[in-house]
Formats: sequence, structure tokens, C-alpha cells
Amino acid sequence: CLAALAIAMIWIAPATLVVLGFWIAAAGLAVGVPTGAVYHVALRNALLRAERLPSRWWLKPTSLHDALPDGARTRVLGWCYAGAAGFVVTIAGCALVAIAAFRGI
Repeated sequence: CLAALAIAMIWIAPATLVVLGFWIAAAGLAVGVPTGAVYHVALRNALLRAERLPSRWWLKPTSLHDALPDGARTRVLGWCYAGAAGFVVTIAGCALVAIAAFRGI
């Protein structure tokens, strides 16, 4: 990972990094936002069916993973992990744009 960062900082033109970072961030958002929304709906529905849905559940939804019924755990957490992967890709794209800005676009 650090080797890729070093390559990006040294050998790739800043303008290319901006474009590359933009498209990587856009791809991460295209995956992360819809899967995150599906995760929150799936979590709500699973907890509602199990009668374990607290008020303000959306403030710290990951703290409710232990309350998920066994039958819904895999389905709900799959969406959670997919949304988290989209977030990581988005951050990677933003890092490339930041590197380009640091190097002087």
C-alpha cells in the first residue's frame, strides 16, 4: 500500500491523479451509498421483526449487530461490509486527489 502511494506521488502526473482519484471516489460512492442505504433498511427491518429496535437506532447502528437474530445476521452484515468497502474505495480516491493537490495540480 505504501509502495503504491509512493508511486502515485512520484511517477504519476498530478492532473492524472486528480482524474484517477475522482473516478475512484465516484466508483466508491456508487457502491457505498446504495449498499449503505440497503444495510440500514435491512438492519431496521430485522430488528423490528425481532422487536429489538430501539429509538434512535440509526445513531450507532453497528452497536446493534449483537441484537440481530441469527437468521438475519448474515444478510444484514453482508450489506454492512459492502457499504464499508465502498467507503474505503471512496477514501482512497480522495487520497489520490489530495496527493495531486499536495504536488501542485
